[in-house]
Amino acid sequence: MDNIDWTLWLQAGNFVVLIVLLERLLYRPLQAVVDQRQARQEQALERSRQLEEHTERQQQAYDARLAQVRNEAQQARTAVLAEAQRQQSQLLQQSHAQAAQVLEQVRHEVAGQLQQQSEQLPRLAARLGEAAAARLLGRPL
Repeated sequence: MDNIDWTLWLQAGNFVVLIVLLERLLYRPLQAVVDQRQARQEQALERSRQLEEHTERQQQAYDARLAQVRNEAQQARTAVLAEAQRQQSQLLQQSHAQAAQVLEQVRHEVAGQLQQQSEQLPRLAARLGEAAAARLLGRPL
């Protein structure tokens, strides 16, 4: 039994030495590599989160700027349409005024011609009457 006890203690000592050596030579370096890898993964995840937040902020800024530009374009379009309508109204008023002026001028000319024709009509009727009577009578009057 002494041999078993002695070898048991020797094996236990060897086991402890082996554990200590394995911890120092294998477990610690392996744990350091695992810790470094985990730290790199956490850094990559944090960088990814930061980039995602940055991208989201830029997207929001872009959307806000796009909305602002669209609003400005709509205001500009509204202003251009209002100006075009104003110019159209002004041109229509000018056209109506010119048409009224031309119409009044034509009326005046027609009235003048009508008066002139009215003045000439009795003389023309008299000449036609004389010509008809001369024909009927067969002699000049």
